[in-house]
Parts: sequence; structure tokens; C-alpha cells
Amino acid sequence: MEQNNTTTPAANNGKGLGIAGMILGILAIIVSFVPCFGWWAIVLAVVGVILSAVSLSQAKKANAPKGMAIAGLICSILAIIIGSIWIFIITKAVTEGAGMFKDAMEKSGALDSLKNAMEQFKQLTDTVNVPHE
Repeated sequence: MEQNNTTTPAANNGKGLGIAGMILGILAIIVSFVPCFGWWAIVLAVVGVILSAVSLSQAKKANAPKGMAIAGLICSILAIIIGSIWIFIITKAVTEGAGMFKDAMEKSGALDSLKNAMEQFKQLTDTVNVPHE
């Protein structure tokens, strides 16, 4: 007599979702260490959290192992934290850099000389009469 070894989706107990959540969490951690692409890690990690949470819920209902789901949750949450830190650092650096640039331009007088040059150019173009047809 042969046994039927096929599994139904209900018998899966969230194992596939747990694996997917863990893989997305690991990828998200790797991507989160890339400074300018760290925010993409948040997108991957949010999907990883959702998949891992659903897997954990299914595993609890079926009293099945929850290791993959927990690992996916941990990896995804860490990636969200690291990606958020990168976003904060880059935002802070851009705003500080813009302020420093503005201060440097004001102190050096570069904007004043540019304004004077534009006024002289305007006066020059106003004095030249171009006949219109």
C-alpha cells in the first residue's frame, strides 16, 4: 500500500512564508548597509515582517515549529532599524551641508558679485538697440 506524501497548503503550517520572510529579512539586512540604498531595505523588511508574522500566526495555530518565522521577524526588524538610521544620517547631512553652503556663499560675497555682474549685463543689454522687423 502506497502512502500519499503530498502536502496540502493547510498542512504547510506557514513554513514557506517563514522561509520567504527570513530570506527577505537577510536580504534587507545586507541592503541596509549600503548608505544610499538603505531605504530600499525598509521596503524589503516590511514585506519580510508581514510574511514572517503570517507564518508565525499559522505555525502557532498548528503548533508547528516557529524558528524560521522568528528569524525572519528579527532580521526584518533589524533591517528596518538600520535603514531608518541611514535615512536619518543622510537627511541630517544634507540639511547641515546646505546650511554650511549658504553660510559660505554669504560670507565669501560670491552672491554679491554675481548680483553685480547680472546688473551690469542687464544695463549692457538695455543700452544695445536691436531693430525689430
